[in-house]
Amino acid sequence: MNPARNQVLPPVRVVESDDPARLAALRPEWDELFLARAGGNPFLSWEWQFTFWRTFAQRRPLWILEARDRGERLAGLLVLSARPALGVARRWGLLTNGLTGTDALDVLARPGFDAPVREAFARALGAALPRWDFLDLEDLPCGSATVAAFRAALRPRGVKATVEPRFVCPGFALRGTFAAHLAGFRRRDTFLRRRRWLERQPGYRIAVASSPEEAGPAMEDFLRLHHLRWDPEGGSDGIPRGLVEEFHRELAPLLAARGWLRLYRLEVEGRSIAAVYGIELMRRFSYYQSGMDPAWAARSPGLVLLGRTVEDAYARGLSDYDFLRGTEPHKLDWAADRRETCALRLRAPGLRPEAEAAAEEVFRRARGAARALAPAGVWTALRRVRRELAANGLAGAAGRAGGGEAEAREDAT
Repeated sequence: MNPARNQVLPPVRVVESDDPARLAALRPEWDELFLARAGGNPFLSWEWQFTFWRTFAQRRPLWILEARDRGERLAGLLVLSARPALGVARRWGLLTNGLTGTDALDVLARPGFDAPVREAFARALGAALPRWDFLDLEDLPCGSATVAAFRAALRPRGVKATVEPRFVCPGFALRGTFAAHLAGFRRRDTFLRRRRWLERQPGYRIAVASSPEEAGPAMEDFLRLHHLRWDPEGGSDGIPRGLVEEFHRELAPLLAARGWLRLYRLEVEGRSIAAVYGIELMRRFSYYQSGMDPAWAARSPGLVLLGRTVEDAYARGLSDYDFLRGTEPHKLDWAADRRETCALRLRAPGLRPEAEAAAEEVFRRARGAARALAPAGVWTALRRVRRELAANGLAGAAGRAGGGEAEAREDAT
């Protein structure tokens, strides 16, 4: 008897690639895996990730890890990209961390393969220690099994792991009826009064763009309203002008082709005065961004339109409404629940990552001191300039496998 035949084979093996063409080639398998497991999170879809790479990351090295089962079926996926750095350290992060506000990113694993996929990826990262000094996995769901799996596998190799809080994401499960939800809404009377007034205006209507043909014009209208809302305050952090706009222009028709786009616009006299950019997937509505004409602020069209998206979520039989990151009052007024995201930061052993970590700590302290001295308005303006530079490829676009990620860390500035 051959003892080798009695050995239990690992349930998955990891195949690694740095070829950008692999992202496009993976589309059919990625989509099948996504639909099997993603749980309504659009940020893990091929459409979101590939469009992000095309828009922002084509000049950055990629590290694609595929977990294959014994039948060569795709059982798990993890896509990393190199990040720019303060020094010479090699830093990697999740492909879509930063810039586009992607929450609850994680290893994509087929049901029944969660543990073996995460363990296999952790072993692969451990075997590849000569390739990286820092690995930043930002905006994981708090409680993700990835944290424990990676810590357990990499700690014996001398890797230091820290977990940091990131964002609070309000939302609610849709139970009962919209009428019951509205009855407990703090601003119920204001909402109903503003809605009645707007409904009496000439040409009042609420349009919902969901088809590929509608996506382009609706996105342009949304971007107009979004910038009308934020330009008086120095510009938008969520969708700054430039490449982030181009990302959403390219993405919207892809979302619509899958039946995921829900772009609401409230119109009066033939012109949109408020908009909500939503994504509906697997019975979950994700409220991504909004816009409003400030000239109509006194009539609260944003409040009325947001209420309509909630009403539609009930009418369409959805299970969850997710406001994504941010605890703005207009979200908390409707929300009943919350989830949180975190960052898992891994540091390889060695002099180079130790020196880089020390330099980053000096930089953080200097930044904190500068922030304490600078007027709030100046600091806010600097943050926006920095974000726009990063978004438009002027901050480390070449992206060798180095460290400190401007985009992903901007929110913590």
